[in-house]
Amino acid sequence: MFFSKITGKKEIIFTINSSTVTDDTVDRIFDADAVLKKIGINMQHVSCIKSKKFIKCLIENKFRLYNLQNDVLVYLAIVLKDGFLKSHMSCEDLLENKRELVKRHFLVA
Repeated sequence: MFFSKITGKKEIIFTINSSTVTDDTVDRIFDADAVLKKIGINMQHVSCIKSKKFIKCLIENKFRLYNLQNDVLVYLAIVLKDGFLKSHMSCEDLLENKRELVKRHFLVA
């Protein structure tokens, strides 16, 4: 199973159960009737991202992430340039729209 889903009144929370995010995972998330609700994705188990669709959806702000591992957080912050990765510390922060991690900049020396 790629992910588990929890549906609320205004949001849908997905927990990705595999260590790699692929285009197939992104397709399955958007096939799950997640059109009008806010989408949150728990990235607790993810250690590798192999999906151009996932990066494109992040750029377009189609969903928000939380529980990111450090290496995935650094990778996304570098790939998305200018630190515009919107992510949260926990599910409660996502639901209440608090403690958002934004504007991270990394320099290569």
